Amino acid sequence: MNKADFKGYFENIQQSSEDVNTDELWKMTKEHLKLMLGSRVFLSLFNDVYIEDIANGVVQFSCDSEFKKEKIVRDYKAYLRQALKKVTGANYEIEINIKTNVNSKSTDGYEYHDPTGSGTMDLFSASKKEKETLNQKLTESQLNPKYLFENFIVGKSNELAEAVAEAVVNDLGNVYNPVFFYGNSGLGKTHLMQAIGNEVLKNDVTKKVVYIPIEQFLNEMVDSIKTKRNEDFRNKYRTVDLLIIDDVQFVEEFPRTQEELFHTFNALYQANKQIVLASDRSPQEIKNITDRLRTRFLGGMVADIQPPDYETRLAILRQALEEKEVKIPEEYLELIAKNIESDIRLLEGALTKVASLYKLGLEPTTEDIAKMLQIDLDSKRKKITPAKVISTVAEVFGVKPSEIKGNRRTAYVAQCRQIVMYILRKELELPLERVAKEVNRKDHTTVIHAYEKIEKKVSEDANFSKKLDSCLQILRS
Repeated sequence: MNKADFKGYFENIQQSSEDVNTDELWKMTKEHLKLMLGSRVFLSLFNDVYIEDIANGVVQFSCDSEFKKEKIVRDYKAYLRQALKKVTGANYEIEINIKTNVNSKSTDGYEYHDPTGSGTMDLFSASKKEKETLNQKLTESQLNPKYLFENFIVGKSNELAEAVAEAVVNDLGNVYNPVFFYGNSGLGKTHLMQAIGNEVLKNDVTKKVVYIPIEQFLNEMVDSIKTKRNEDFRNKYRTVDLLIIDDVQFVEEFPRTQEELFHTFNALYQANKQIVLASDRSPQEIKNITDRLRTRFLGGMVADIQPPDYETRLAILRQALEEKEVKIPEEYLELIAKNIESDIRLLEGALTKVASLYKLGLEPTTEDIAKMLQIDLDSKRKKITPAKVISTVAEVFGVKPSEIKGNRRTAYVAQCRQIVMYILRKELELPLERVAKEVNRKDHTTVIHAYEKIEKKVSEDANFSKKLDSCLQILRS
């Protein structure tokens, strides 16, 4: 493998289109499209789109329907060009053709030949029909089949929300109703809500499930008023078994939508049908909504989702890496996890960029990756010093810096000293001997003991974990 040569790679793509691996180029372009458009839009329009040819500065795509072609050309062509430019550095023109797959109707099932001569039957026809029915229901429900409980990484930041979601599936409409998830963008609310819908349909395909962003709810309501089909609109949302509404905070801008949402909510609640909502704020923090609607939001289970801790971020990256079928050194996963803290989408986007380099046979250095991800390594290294760690822990835990470096052996001071050693080792990655020296200890085995003890306490004591996180937030800010 060669050392990474970003500039040379992009220049080569632009100079000689004939040498471009169209499959690899499309894989990389798709990753950018997913980040730009979101998985739901991407899957509905680009999942069956392919690059057919690149020639004379034109990329020719194929899709399987006139509807998709018109939709992409009208609404998403600029995004497609932008994603291509991110990968290649070139401004390609785009052409989209319709090309249906003639083999799409072939079957992978085995046939059973009836010895009585009455004909043949597919041994797996029932199973295939069930799968087709489920896929159709997922499409109708606007659910992304990739959002599952199985690939939702659980940590301290989201364990309550995940437990609530599992409970809802097991007792739909009864145990927690409504459910209101809230947290900043990019923390997994949409994944968790859609996992509920996917699991409900997997267990019972006859259930009627609808996932909808509040903006789509508003647009459909407006259309129903214009076309005088209000009753159709109401029936669509008031006769479901599970209604999932995303980004509900935007309802504060539309009083008429609040009214419709309130009546929809009441109709479902009184029929013991499940309602799941998500917002970037808690119900109390959403402004300009009626008291009766706020009361409905607060009437069931409200669960927040916080930014994932370092271990959870690392687990998310490891799982995402398995799906990409590429190997990346663990140290680079740790680099990403340490430097991207507040948004899972940004976390996975950074991994996509690094994975793209390895798929191309490049071997980037730590500096290469830091530059690509806009991580200032020197600033990071200089920002946190041992002295700052000691003063921060002392301030948060209410002791004097001199006590941490002194010989006092009271349990509380000793614990604060262990916290300092833990942070020096984990965050600054200092050698054991250096960590011991910073707190005036001679034996490096003391550091090992401190690290293990604090790590165990973090996993067992939520309040302690929060105080430790406060220290880290201050140090990283």
